[in-house]
Amino acid sequence: MKYIDSHCHLGCGFDDIFAQARDAGILGCVLNATKYDDWANIMRIAKSNQNVCGAIGIHPMFVESVPLHWDNDMRTLLQDNPRLIVGEVGLDKTRENFSAQEKIFVRSLEIAIEYNRVINIHCVHAWDMMLKILKSYRTDLPKIVVHSFDGNTAAMRFDADLYFSYSPRIANPQFKRVQESLVMVPRNKILIESDNVNLTNVLKSAQSVLALRNDINADDIFNNSIGVFFNG
Repeated sequence: MKYIDSHCHLGCGFDDIFAQARDAGILGCVLNATKYDDWANIMRIAKSNQNVCGAIGIHPMFVESVPLHWDNDMRTLLQDNPRLIVGEVGLDKTRENFSAQEKIFVRSLEIAIEYNRVINIHCVHAWDMMLKILKSYRTDLPKIVVHSFDGNTAAMRFDADLYFSYSPRIANPQFKRVQESLVMVPRNKILIESDNVNLTNVLKSAQSVLALRNDINADDIFNNSIGVFFNG
């Protein structure tokens, strides 16, 4: 079996970690930034490995620490790097400064639309605002990957090109809504992720997804990932 990790993060010695992941059948990944200072390292890794899709963005946790020119820098990097996508960006009501989060998310979305890049979003207890924002851009939206999907039914019904990425928490029976959502998501919209610095954690996601959906196999999930992140 082979897999693509649709959402992972920087760790020490990432190049070595990716080599270990390949031995486990993880042939590629989407390496997401959480803060502005991650961007240069993510660019370096993505440029040196065609199986790594780099994603640049500002996580809701770090909206207070962005330089004034962050959006111009994002535009320049996307323009100069056609394989680069936008992420991790989003809204999180468990964190402070929600108005700052919203401002940065909206600008990131506008830039993703401008360059027609996939956007990898983070949404925690904020689907009301998230869907309101997405609806206002509905005719222009790019492909959207919902990172560590929480099972929100309104998101599954939303009329846009959304993909739902399941993290290892789908293996936890305490997240019943996440498990229940999986049976309602179209088979061509399912992705898996580690949400970690250790890519092999994606195997837990894969095993749980395949156990809960007997109408799909690992190749289906792999092909979904290739289609979204690596242009087929």
